[in-house]
Amino acid sequence: MRRSLGALVIFVVILLVGGVFTAGIFGGVPMIIQSQNPDASVFQATPEQANQFIIWIAFVIINVIGAGVTLALLFWFGNRELKVVERQGSDAEQLPAE
Repeated sequence: MRRSLGALVIFVVILLVGGVFTAGIFGGVPMIIQSQNPDASVFQATPEQANQFIIWIAFVIINVIGAGVTLALLFWFGNRELKVVERQGSDAEQLPAE
């Protein structure tokens, strides 16, 4: 119980810190901004750029999860077959003695 409560507190603190950073409470970027156009800025994104970024991130996450599931299935089936072979015993044990 204590351990899960500690994990929950850490998770909430991380969310709060992320909220502070995204809200921009600490002020703007401490550099000279040469353009207010979001297309020319490295600190701002247009709605199209933000949508493309989110779609790209979702695509990458889905592919990583898919690769993990595929590998998990391959290892599970491989381990299952090894257990079947171990239960059957080897052919040398089944051959008649000469």
